[in-house]
Amino acid sequence: MESLTVEDGALGVDFRNIWYQSAEPEGWRALGNLWLFHVVARHMVTFALCIAASVNPIDTIMVKGYGDVILGTWKRVEACDSTTSRFPLVPGRDCSGTVEMVGPGVKGIVPGDKVIAVIPAILQGSHAEYVVTDESCCSSMPSNLDFPQAAAMPYVANTAWAALVSVARMNPRSKPTERVLIHGGAGGLGSMAIQMLRAWGTDRIVATCSADSAEMVRRLGAVPIDYRSPNVREHLIAEGPYEVILDCVASDLARWSDKTMGIWRNCVHVSVVTPLLKETDRHGLVMGLSSTAVKYLCRSYESALRGRWFSYAFFAPNKECMLQLSRFAEEGKIVPIVERVHTFDELPAVYEKVSALRGRGKTVLTW
Repeated sequence: MESLTVEDGALGVDFRNIWYQSAEPEGWRALGNLWLFHVVARHMVTFALCIAASVNPIDTIMVKGYGDVILGTWKRVEACDSTTSRFPLVPGRDCSGTVEMVGPGVKGIVPGDKVIAVIPAILQGSHAEYVVTDESCCSSMPSNLDFPQAAAMPYVANTAWAALVSVARMNPRSKPTERVLIHGGAGGLGSMAIQMLRAWGTDRIVATCSADSAEMVRRLGAVPIDYRSPNVREHLIAEGPYEVILDCVASDLARWSDKTMGIWRNCVHVSVVTPLLKETDRHGLVMGLSSTAVKYLCRSYESALRGRWFSYAFFAPNKECMLQLSRFAEEGKIVPIVERVHTFDELPAVYEKVSALRGRGKTVLTW
């Protein structure tokens, strides 16, 4: 593949995984090789080679049109152009690689640096050989990790930070006193959340998982509870009450677990499984937002009567999270859980596997 070129302030990037919406029943087709141009903005960082990128469940449904209404509207507003299209689309929200070029306002990152990064949803993603993102979304790659290991961390770490810090208001700078319950502790997000909480010094971490994943969850620092056990509710009650619940998977058990939180103690149940994008895709922007609001009120009403709070959380890049992630990984406090590394040519099978939501840890692509 040809190297990076710059013409009139634009960066030529050969993306190999571009998707577009077609009229076919399946709805989506890969375009193959495309030559795109990104303007190198003042605070943007570009990788010469995106050496590794993780695959997350959100990627597998975005290529089927998930989030088109919200993200398309966001892109048109940002561009101040009602004709701007969300397509072509490159999935992928995090990566590791080597910096090739930086914008004139970037400080502390220079070409040749090895970095980890997340990519905001408004930008083209990381399942490509070159990636453009903002400098605030980058941090140095831990020297004790290889590229696939490093690529497994940023997206799930920033999502966990959004839920635990931005929404649940936990303090990552001092030892939190909360007891935390995590639904889906063996997955990529759950396993990262457990390690972040442990690194912060959280008093008690409990996580639901399958019996096969119990030992892994225990090694990460949480008390595992088999969600298939006939006595799972009794086990959750015995380990509680909880001040914070993080819901990584939608289930009846997760909803029931509201009852295991303390009463009138400002306890919070945070779910990263939100109906917002699905509802706006189905009903349009206005009706979708209204439908989401109704669903939220119905979901949170009963808990609010007992002084418990429920909220949704969304992935959002956070510079403090990225810096802390690099430091914790360097110190060995966070260890990326990589289930398997695949080559780019295996992408269709990888998407199918990740969409099944049966993994333990992260799935990573390399070029």
